Amino acid sequence: MKRARTLLRRSFYRRDLAVGRQVMHGAAYQFVSIGLRTLITIGSTAILARLLLPADFGYVAMATVVTELAGLLGALGLSNVLVQRATINRLQLDTFFWASVGLGCALSAAVVLLSYPASSFFGDAKVGEILRVLGLNFILGSLSIVPTAVLSRMMRFGTEFWIQNTTIILRTLAAIAAAAAGWGAWSLVIGALAGSLISTVLYFMAVPYLPRLRFSRRVLTQSWRTSSGYLGNSSLYYLNTNLDLMLVGRALGATALGYYQSARSLTDEIRGRIAMPVQNVLFPAFSALQSDRPRFRALVMRAALLMSALVVPIGFGVSANADALVRTLYGTNWLAMVPVMQLFGLSASIRAATAIAAPLFAANDRVGLSFRYNLVGTIIMAVAVLGSTPWGVEGVSLAVAVSTCYAFVGMHAAFRLIQLGVKDMLKVLLPPYAAASVMWVATKAVFDQACLQECGALLQLVVQVGFGAMVYLAMVLLLSVPLRREVMAVLHRLWRN
Repeated sequence: MKRARTLLRRSFYRRDLAVGRQVMHGAAYQFVSIGLRTLITIGSTAILARLLLPADFGYVAMATVVTELAGLLGALGLSNVLVQRATINRLQLDTFFWASVGLGCALSAAVVLLSYPASSFFGDAKVGEILRVLGLNFILGSLSIVPTAVLSRMMRFGTEFWIQNTTIILRTLAAIAAAAAGWGAWSLVIGALAGSLISTVLYFMAVPYLPRLRFSRRVLTQSWRTSSGYLGNSSLYYLNTNLDLMLVGRALGATALGYYQSARSLTDEIRGRIAMPVQNVLFPAFSALQSDRPRFRALVMRAALLMSALVVPIGFGVSANADALVRTLYGTNWLAMVPVMQLFGLSASIRAATAIAAPLFAANDRVGLSFRYNLVGTIIMAVAVLGSTPWGVEGVSLAVAVSTCYAFVGMHAAFRLIQLGVKDMLKVLLPPYAAASVMWVATKAVFDQACLQECGALLQLVVQVGFGAMVYLAMVLLLSVPLRREVMAVLHRLWRN
């Protein structure tokens, strides 16, 4: 318990950290994690797609429409409040813990109640059965609010790296084992529950926090303005990521939704596995530099450039190589998802490149402003999706891709908070997008070669990705002087070492 008290007390006050060094260490851990998670995702996708049917993925996607709402609302942004504040105390930790647990239990009960109308909405009783089991996730997830906030405040990125990757490895193994045993859609449910349980245990092992039996309504009320902003943004994020699933699942059924969701989830890996983990590094770093605007702006420009240079070509690459990707990972029975993946790859590059706006709004305590911009974006997306359903999954995916462009408006609003403008956005976005566009055209040209068409899907994918990567690297270094400097600095350090 002495270790627990020491660790918690050290997190009460924001230390004078070398933020730049901490960000670099955090980014290094995240990039290693990205590589590991990508390998796990590719391997597990290839295995599960051959053990399960598209309808199995569709059933879980239908259930996810309900469970994601509960998950995003679960913490009310309380963990982010603990990270953003300059100082915190033990009473806040205890209050937020019990508030999180209470809300988690309430949401678990709500999911059970919603499982019955959900079965009617989607026209399949199996959706409700899956929901009633997945509801346990919210109780498990609510328990780790304090350990996650403490690790983030103290920028313990190495500890988070081991927790998150151990969780995903064990969760994936559990899902594959269940699928091999013939559990069908339930294997994905088993994997999700195993992941939540393992993650909670590991976080408490890292931060052995024991909550005290006390609760302060005053503390919770004082944080309501900020946490309510997170609640609003979480609600809008839910609509953005699930409205299309609801409409496709209801109108076209589980099999069509299985194709649609599988294509979207693979491209969402760009944001989920790259941009969002980097956000977790940048948020505490941005919060620590709130009072030092010049350093704040310099860090934002550098981080935005590096993030866009990394994620934009991946999104364009997924789009250009969609056919070979589907044949390699899923097999020929899944070819219906190729055009959907092509469109989602492009939209994923936009979502990921503009993801830096979220930690900027949060670090400046302007979550309410973020909510207003996200509200407009949600309305645009909803109108686009509702108007495109008669054209099937391809029409919906095209509508989603076009509506995603509004994310640039939100990014501009976030940049203005620290006196950065359109020219600054162009400096970080234009070189990667121009280089990625050239790469896309070049990759498609290679794909059209008859000799490559006769090769196996895996060899074709390797050749196209390798060629595209070389084209992109050459173009982006030619177009961006800051990126050339970054690369030369890294090479210089490697040479000296």
